Amino acid sequence: MSETNHFSERLREPLNETTRKSRRNLMAASVVGVIITDVGLVPTKISAFGVEFTSSNQQALITLLVAAVGYFAISFLVYIFSELEAWRIVIASKRIDQMSDASEKHNDRATGFLHMDIFQRNIENIYIKSERTFYARLAIELAIPLVFACYSIHALLSAGFCST
Repeated sequence: MSETNHFSERLREPLNETTRKSRRNLMAASVVGVIITDVGLVPTKISAFGVEFTSSNQQALITLLVAAVGYFAISFLVYIFSELEAWRIVIASKRIDQMSDASEKHNDRATGFLHMDIFQRNIENIYIKSERTFYARLAIELAIPLVFACYSIHALLSAGFCST
């Protein structure tokens, strides 16, 4: 795959399927937390299972939800950092491969260095253009779920259901 195709692919879909699933789980758990605290929909009974929640059971449920949101947030961050590192590794390996190809094509060191320099400048231009967009999109896909998760955890902890 050429450099331009790689950058184009990253701009189309900056997160892989596993990271998107992790983000979805984080958002779902956060929404449940916000609904419970802001709307006050703490379950008192799950009739399908015949389970009734006492006050301490409700507190345990809220504590479990806080733990779940925290877990999903940490898991999502790990996946994001993994994707960023993979992005850096691919770019570095592509650069090395291209410079190696350019030097093999040119036995003359001066000509080879000139072509490597031109190539390096072209790669830098492509990288700079795609990097801004990639990171802006990544920031949105990262920031919104994490801010929402933090709000959900804060709301759950400050709602008086959990002891801090």
